[in-house]
Amino acid sequence: MAVGKNNLLSADKLANRFMGTLQQCLKESQEDAARRNVDELTDEEDIWKLEQLQHINDHIKLRRHGPAIQMDVMDQPAASSKPFYSVDMVPTIQIGDDNYYVAKPIKGSSDAQIAWRRSFSLREKERLLTLDEDNGCRKQVLRVLKVIRNRDSCLARLTSYHLKTVLFRMTDELNDETQWKNDRLAERLMDVIGQLDTELSRGVMPNYFLPDVNLLDGMKPIAMNNVHGRLKNLKNSERKMMKLLKP
Repeated sequence: MAVGKNNLLSADKLANRFMGTLQQCLKESQEDAARRNVDELTDEEDIWKLEQLQHINDHIKLRRHGPAIQMDVMDQPAASSKPFYSVDMVPTIQIGDDNYYVAKPIKGSSDAQIAWRRSFSLREKERLLTLDEDNGCRKQVLRVLKVIRNRDSCLARLTSYHLKTVLFRMTDELNDETQWKNDRLAERLMDVIGQLDTELSRGVMPNYFLPDVNLLDGMKPIAMNNVHGRLKNLKNSERKMMKLLKP
Protein backbone atom coordinates (compact mmCIF):
# COMPACT_ATOMS: atom_id res chain seq x y z
CA MET A 1 0.00 0.00 0.00
CA ALA A 2 1.03 3.63 -0.52
CA VAL A 3 -0.26 4.78 2.88
CA GLY A 4 1.98 6.73 5.25
CA LYS A 5 2.25 6.65 9.05
CA ASN A 6 -0.71 9.02 9.35
CA ASN A 7 -2.90 6.60 7.36
CA LEU A 8 -3.08 9.11 4.49
CA LEU A 9 -2.12 8.43 0.90
CA SER A 10 1.62 9.11 0.63
CA ALA A 11 2.74 10.81 -2.58
CA ASP A 12 6.30 9.55 -2.02
CA LYS A 13 5.23 5.92 -1.55
CA LEU A 14 2.85 6.09 -4.49
CA ALA A 15 5.67 7.43 -6.70
CA ASN A 16 7.87 4.52 -5.57
CA ARG A 17 5.13 2.02 -6.46
CA PHE A 18 4.63 3.75 -9.81
CA MET A 19 8.39 3.53 -10.43
CA GLY A 20 8.31 -0.19 -9.61
CA THR A 21 5.40 -0.78 -11.98
CA LEU A 22 7.19 1.01 -14.83
CA GLN A 23 10.38 -0.97 -14.18
CA GLN A 24 8.38 -4.21 -14.24
CA CYS A 25 6.77 -3.23 -17.57
CA LEU A 26 10.20 -2.65 -19.11
CA LYS A 27 11.48 -5.96 -17.74
CA GLU A 28 8.50 -7.94 -19.05
CA SER A 29 8.70 -6.23 -22.47
CA GLN A 30 12.38 -7.17 -22.79
CA GLU A 31 11.83 -10.75 -21.60
CA ASP A 32 8.90 -11.21 -23.99
CA ALA A 33 10.97 -9.86 -26.91
CA ALA A 34 13.90 -12.11 -25.97
CA ARG A 35 11.67 -15.19 -26.37
CA ARG A 36 10.82 -14.23 -29.94
CA ASN A 37 13.00 -15.15 -32.92
CA VAL A 38 14.00 -12.29 -35.25
CA ASP A 39 14.51 -14.82 -38.09
CA GLU A 40 10.78 -15.55 -38.10
CA LEU A 41 10.03 -11.97 -39.16
CA THR A 42 10.19 -10.69 -42.73
CA ASP A 43 9.10 -7.05 -42.43
CA GLU A 44 12.10 -4.79 -41.76
CA GLU A 45 10.13 -2.47 -39.48
CA ASP A 46 8.93 -5.40 -37.35
CA ILE A 47 12.51 -6.69 -37.10
CA TRP A 48 13.75 -3.26 -36.00
CA LYS A 49 10.99 -2.95 -33.37
CA LEU A 50 11.78 -6.40 -31.94
CA GLU A 51 15.50 -5.64 -31.75
CA GLN A 52 14.75 -2.39 -29.88
CA LEU A 53 12.52 -4.24 -27.40
CA GLN A 54 15.21 -6.86 -26.82
CA HIS A 55 17.55 -4.10 -25.66
CA ILE A 56 14.97 -1.78 -24.11
CA ASN A 57 16.92 -1.39 -20.85
CA ASP A 58 19.79 0.13 -22.83
CA HIS A 59 17.49 2.68 -24.44
CA ILE A 60 15.18 3.67 -21.57
CA LYS A 61 16.35 4.87 -18.17
CA LEU A 62 13.99 5.64 -15.28
CA ARG A 63 14.77 7.83 -12.28
CA ARG A 64 12.91 9.68 -9.54
CA HIS A 65 12.57 13.41 -10.12
CA GLY A 66 10.78 14.73 -7.05
CA PRO A 67 7.22 13.34 -7.13
CA ALA A 68 7.65 12.54 -10.85
CA ILE A 69 9.31 9.64 -12.64
CA GLN A 70 11.64 10.86 -15.37
CA MET A 71 11.99 8.58 -18.38
CA ASP A 72 15.07 9.26 -20.50
CA VAL A 73 14.98 7.73 -23.98
CA MET A 74 18.45 7.21 -25.42
CA ASP A 75 18.93 7.31 -29.18
CA GLN A 76 22.38 5.72 -29.28
CA PRO A 77 23.16 4.51 -25.73
CA ALA A 78 26.72 3.45 -26.52
CA ALA A 79 27.60 6.75 -28.19
CA SER A 80 26.26 9.28 -25.69
CA SER A 81 24.76 9.56 -22.24
CA LYS A 82 22.60 12.48 -23.38
CA PRO A 83 18.95 11.46 -23.83
CA PHE A 84 17.21 11.84 -27.18
CA TYR A 85 14.21 13.12 -25.21
CA SER A 86 12.85 12.96 -21.67
CA VAL A 87 9.34 12.60 -20.30
CA ASP A 88 8.15 13.37 -16.76
CA MET A 89 5.34 11.13 -15.53
CA VAL A 90 3.48 12.15 -12.38
CA PRO A 91 1.04 9.81 -10.59
CA THR A 92 -2.45 11.36 -10.70
CA ILE A 93 -5.44 10.61 -8.52
CA GLN A 94 -8.92 11.00 -10.02
CA ILE A 95 -11.80 11.77 -7.68
CA GLY A 96 -15.22 11.92 -9.30
CA ASP A 97 -15.60 12.70 -12.98
CA ASP A 98 -13.50 15.84 -13.31
CA ASN A 99 -11.25 16.23 -10.26
CA TYR A 100 -7.59 15.28 -10.65
CA TYR A 101 -4.84 15.62 -8.06
CA VAL A 102 -1.08 15.46 -8.50
CA ALA A 103 1.71 15.49 -5.94
CA LYS A 104 3.89 18.59 -5.76
CA PRO A 105 6.40 19.88 -3.19
CA ILE A 106 5.22 22.77 -1.00
CA LYS A 107 7.18 25.90 -1.90
CA GLY A 108 9.13 27.40 0.93
CA SER A 109 8.78 24.35 3.15
CA SER A 110 11.96 23.55 5.09
CA ASP A 111 11.26 19.80 5.19
CA ALA A 112 10.36 19.42 1.50
CA GLN A 113 6.79 18.32 2.16
CA ILE A 114 4.85 16.94 -0.76
CA ALA A 115 1.15 17.74 -1.00
CA TRP A 116 -1.69 16.65 -3.25
CA ARG A 117 -2.83 19.54 -5.43
CA ARG A 118 -5.70 19.78 -7.85
CA SER A 119 -4.64 19.62 -11.50
CA PHE A 120 -6.41 21.28 -14.41
CA SER A 121 -4.03 20.06 -17.11
CA LEU A 122 -6.77 18.27 -19.10
CA ARG A 123 -9.00 21.35 -19.05
CA GLU A 124 -6.04 23.52 -20.03
CA LYS A 125 -5.26 21.21 -22.93
CA GLU A 126 -8.87 21.32 -24.10
CA ARG A 127 -8.86 25.12 -23.77
CA LEU A 128 -5.73 25.39 -25.90
CA LEU A 129 -7.08 23.02 -28.55
CA THR A 130 -10.22 25.12 -29.01
CA LEU A 131 -8.56 28.51 -28.54
CA ASP A 132 -8.42 29.45 -32.23
CA GLU A 133 -11.46 27.67 -33.65
CA ASP A 134 -12.31 31.01 -35.29
CA ASN A 135 -8.85 31.07 -36.99
CA GLY A 136 -7.65 33.74 -34.57
CA CYS A 137 -4.14 34.64 -33.42
CA ARG A 138 -4.29 33.63 -29.74
CA LYS A 139 -1.85 30.71 -30.03
CA GLN A 140 0.48 32.89 -32.05
CA VAL A 141 0.40 35.48 -29.26
CA LEU A 142 1.40 32.74 -26.81
CA ARG A 143 4.25 31.59 -29.06
CA VAL A 144 5.58 35.15 -29.38
CA LEU A 145 5.34 35.62 -25.60
CA LYS A 146 7.44 32.48 -25.08
CA VAL A 147 10.04 33.71 -27.57
CA ILE A 148 10.29 37.03 -25.70
CA ARG A 149 10.51 35.23 -22.34
CA ASN A 150 13.17 32.79 -23.56
CA ARG A 151 15.35 35.50 -25.10
CA ASP A 152 15.30 37.88 -22.15
CA SER A 153 16.93 36.59 -18.95
CA CYS A 154 15.05 39.20 -16.90
CA LEU A 155 11.79 37.43 -17.77
CA ALA A 156 12.99 33.93 -16.89
CA ARG A 157 10.82 33.89 -13.73
CA LEU A 158 7.71 33.91 -15.90
CA THR A 159 6.61 30.33 -16.53
CA SER A 160 4.56 29.10 -19.47
CA TYR A 161 1.73 28.71 -16.96
CA HIS A 162 1.86 32.42 -16.12
CA LEU A 163 1.69 33.28 -19.82
CA LYS A 164 -1.18 30.88 -20.54
CA THR A 165 -3.15 32.09 -17.54
CA VAL A 166 -3.08 35.74 -18.59
CA LEU A 167 -3.83 34.84 -22.21
CA PHE A 168 -6.89 32.82 -21.14
CA ARG A 169 -8.11 35.77 -19.10
CA MET A 170 -7.60 38.22 -21.97
CA THR A 171 -9.43 35.84 -24.31
CA ASP A 172 -12.45 35.93 -22.01
CA GLU A 173 -12.29 39.69 -21.65
CA LEU A 174 -11.93 40.35 -25.38
CA ASN A 175 -14.62 37.94 -26.50
CA ASP A 176 -15.28 39.44 -29.94
CA GLU A 177 -13.56 37.12 -32.43
CA THR A 178 -12.78 40.03 -34.75
CA GLN A 179 -10.41 41.34 -32.06
CA TRP A 180 -8.27 38.23 -32.52
CA LYS A 181 -7.90 38.25 -36.29
CA ASN A 182 -4.34 37.75 -37.52
CA ASP A 183 -3.96 41.39 -38.51
CA ARG A 184 -4.57 42.32 -34.84
CA LEU A 185 -1.68 40.19 -33.55
CA ALA A 186 0.52 43.12 -32.51
CA GLU A 187 -2.36 44.81 -30.63
CA ARG A 188 -3.31 41.67 -28.75
CA LEU A 189 0.33 40.93 -27.92
CA MET A 190 0.68 44.35 -26.31
CA ASP A 191 -2.63 43.82 -24.46
CA VAL A 192 -1.38 40.59 -22.90
CA ILE A 193 2.01 42.10 -22.03
CA GLY A 194 0.18 45.04 -20.47
CA GLN A 195 -1.98 42.67 -18.40
CA LEU A 196 1.09 40.73 -17.27
CA ASP A 197 2.71 44.01 -16.28
CA THR A 198 -0.38 45.12 -14.33
CA GLU A 199 -0.68 41.88 -12.38
CA LEU A 200 3.03 41.85 -11.54
CA SER A 201 2.85 45.44 -10.31
CA ARG A 202 0.03 44.42 -7.96
CA GLY A 203 1.71 41.17 -6.96
CA VAL A 204 -1.46 39.22 -7.73
CA MET A 205 -2.03 36.82 -10.62
CA PRO A 206 -5.17 34.73 -9.95
CA ASN A 207 -5.17 31.14 -11.08
CA TYR A 208 -7.56 30.87 -14.05
CA PHE A 209 -9.48 27.92 -12.58
CA LEU A 210 -9.04 28.77 -8.88
CA PRO A 211 -9.09 32.58 -8.63
CA ASP A 212 -8.36 32.54 -4.90
CA VAL A 213 -4.92 31.04 -5.64
CA ASN A 214 -2.22 33.62 -6.44
CA LEU A 215 0.30 32.30 -8.97
CA LEU A 216 2.83 34.91 -7.86
CA ASP A 217 3.03 33.53 -4.33
CA GLY A 218 6.59 32.37 -3.80
CA MET A 219 8.13 34.89 -6.18
CA LYS A 220 10.33 37.29 -4.23
CA PRO A 221 9.29 40.97 -4.37
CA ILE A 222 12.62 42.01 -5.88
CA ALA A 223 12.27 39.43 -8.66
CA MET A 224 8.67 40.52 -9.25
CA ASN A 225 9.74 44.16 -9.50
CA ASN A 226 12.51 43.27 -11.96
CA VAL A 227 10.10 41.40 -14.26
CA HIS A 228 7.53 44.20 -13.94
CA GLY A 229 10.14 46.82 -14.83
CA ARG A 230 11.37 44.87 -17.84
CA LEU A 231 7.86 44.31 -19.19
CA LYS A 232 7.04 47.99 -18.76
CA ASN A 233 10.27 48.85 -20.58
CA LEU A 234 9.46 46.57 -23.49
CA LYS A 235 5.88 47.78 -23.67
CA ASN A 236 7.08 51.37 -24.07
CA SER A 237 9.89 50.67 -26.54
CA GLU A 238 9.09 49.28 -29.98
CA ARG A 239 12.83 49.19 -30.78
CA LYS A 240 13.65 46.92 -27.82
CA MET A 241 10.68 44.70 -28.53
CA MET A 242 11.68 44.24 -32.18
CA LYS A 243 15.27 43.53 -31.16
CA LEU A 244 14.06 40.60 -29.03
CA LEU A 245 11.85 39.26 -31.83
CA LYS A 246 14.47 39.60 -34.55
CA PRO A 247 15.44 36.15 -35.90
